[in-house]
Amino acid sequence: MIVLGGTDYFRPRRLERPNNHPRFIYFPSEFTLGGRGARFFEQLRRQRFDALCKKIKTVAQEEQIGYIIGIYPDSLYCLAACRVAKELGIPFASYFHNTYVENVHLKEKNAEAIQAEIFEASTHIFVMSKGMQRFYEQKYQLDKFVPLVHTFDDYPAPNSLSGIPGSNKSTYHLVAIGNFNESNIDATRRLINAIKNNPKYELDIYTHVPKLLLQQRGLDTVAINHRGFVTPDQVHTVLQQYDIAILTHGFTGGYGEVEYQTIFPTRTIPLLLSGKPIFAHSPKGSFLNDFLMENECAELVDETDEKAIIAGLDRVADNISYQQQLVEAARRTADQFYGKRVVKFLKVKLQEKRGGQSKTTPAPQS
Repeated sequence: MIVLGGTDYFRPRRLERPNNHPRFIYFPSEFTLGGRGARFFEQLRRQRFDALCKKIKTVAQEEQIGYIIGIYPDSLYCLAACRVAKELGIPFASYFHNTYVENVHLKEKNAEAIQAEIFEASTHIFVMSKGMQRFYEQKYQLDKFVPLVHTFDDYPAPNSLSGIPGSNKSTYHLVAIGNFNESNIDATRRLINAIKNNPKYELDIYTHVPKLLLQQRGLDTVAINHRGFVTPDQVHTVLQQYDIAILTHGFTGGYGEVEYQTIFPTRTIPLLLSGKPIFAHSPKGSFLNDFLMENECAELVDETDEKAIIAGLDRVADNISYQQQLVEAARRTADQFYGKRVVKFLKVKLQEKRGGQSKTTPAPQS
C-alpha cells in the first residue's frame, strides 16, 4: 500500500512513519499562511489538479499499483484518483467519510457532476457508517455502498482501567473530548446549561478549540473546565480520571439535515473502550441514536429538555449495576471497530470485485 496526500507548498511537512507502515508520498498542493487560511487559496489549490493527476499516474505505474482508492472529504484528490484509475484501466473504489452533494455548507462548484463521475467509476463506494449507506441507497438506488467503519489498533490493557464511579458520590466528574463545532455545539451548549447550577455534576472538556472560540460558539465556558488539546494516544489515560463520558451530537446547526442524520463521531470509539459509562445527548432519527439503542451501550437522551438531561445523568450516577451494564455493552460494541477485523473486510471486498466474484461478505456493523 502507498498513501499519497498533500503537504504545504511553501513549507513542506512530513510525518514520521515506522518502517513497517505503508509508505507516505507527499504532493505539494496546500497553500496556507503559517498553517491557517487555506480557504483563501482554494482556487490556487485547484490549479494543481493536472499536476496532481500526473503525480498519481507516475506513482501508480512505478509501484505497479493494482487498485486505487480515492478518499473524500477532499474532492480534489478523490477526483484525481478517479481520473487516473480510468486512464490506466486500474480498478477504482471511493471512500466517502462525509456526504458531499448533500452537505449544504460546502457549495462547491460542479459538485454534482464530480460525485456522479466518481460514483460511476467506483467498484465499491465505501461509506463511514450504515446510516450513510442507508441514505445513499435510498437516494441513488445503487448497490455499491459498503460501510467501512472507523478503527482502533489495540484493546486497552485491563490494568489500565480505573473502573466505574459507583454511586453516592457528592460530585460526578464528566468528560467530553473532540472538536466542538456545528456538528455538536447546540447539544453541548444544552448539556452545559443543564448541569451548570447542579453541584452533583462537573464537566471537563478536552479540545483543540480555544476557550474564546467556544465562547463565541455559545458555550458558557465559566461553567466548564477547559483542559485544552489531548493527543489521541493520551485520550485513554485521561478518560480514566473521570466518572462518566459525555457524547454530544448536534440536533440543529449550520450543517444540512442529512449530515445530522448520518454523522458518526470518531470520538465514540475511545469512549466505548474507556471502561466508563457513556451518557449521550443526540437527536431522534439520527444514525448515532439507532446505533446506541441497538447496542444498548449508552444512556441516551434525545429530548431538548434540560430536566431530561439531568434525569438521564442521574440514572447513570445512582445505579452501580447500570454503570457496569453500560461498560460491558460498550466493550462488546467496540469489537466492531477492531482494526484487524475492518482491514480483513476491506481486503476481502477488494479481492471479491477484482476476482469477479458476486458473493456478499457481511459488513462490520457500524
